[in-house]
Amino acid sequence: MGCGCGGNRKRSAGVQSLARPGKTTYEAVLDGGKGRVAFTTSNKPLADSLSGNYLGSVVRPLGAITTSAEV
Repeated sequence: MGCGCGGNRKRSAGVQSLARPGKTTYEAVLDGGKGRVAFTTSNKPLADSLSGNYLGSVVRPLGAITTSAEV
């Protein structure tokens, strides 16, 4: 009889992806959102805190485009 730990149990990837939404990744971008990406993290408070170390940096969701109105 097996141990019941479920180690050999196969799971459908589709079921898990529907049950749990993906995490939003944030990036700190230098030069008011026009420069390079300094770092990325999924923790928004950490991103806000660390972006204070980089003058003129902007925190935004990964892949978002910063417009001139946001700067």
